[in-house]
Amino acid sequence: MSIMKNPLVPGDASRLQAEALSCTKCRSSDRLNLETIESIEPHAGELMVWVSYTCLACDASYAHRAAFRDVAAVLNRNGSVSGLLQFGGVYLHCGEPMAFAQSSARSVYAPMTTEDVDDGLLDVYLKTRVIQCRCGFRMELPA
Repeated sequence: MSIMKNPLVPGDASRLQAEALSCTKCRSSDRLNLETIESIEPHAGELMVWVSYTCLACDASYAHRAAFRDVAAVLNRNGSVSGLLQFGGVYLHCGEPMAFAQSSARSVYAPMTTEDVDDGLLDVYLKTRVIQCRCGFRMELPA
């Protein structure tokens, strides 16, 4: 059996090292909450991703390269994904991709008083888009 070389990986590419998914404070991987999973540059060797996560026991946060199989093992645990997960450019909630709901423009400047004060500040608007889950959870992101 012949093995084809990945054309995206240079012949002299060094092998990246993956770090284990674990909390160094608790010395455990039982209570990890994955937050983001991103692709990394083409490389030789095992399939890896960039992952960020938090330990639910001690609230420590981590971000590093990890073997995709290790990330999949955490994702496959029952109840391991709680809340929001960003996977590539997609946000997941309730284990499903969130859908585009609407766009709007929001003012960045909010007055600190209810009195009518003309302070000469210009309003700054930020274009946003809203995504939502079928459970009703909604999130506003910069457009």
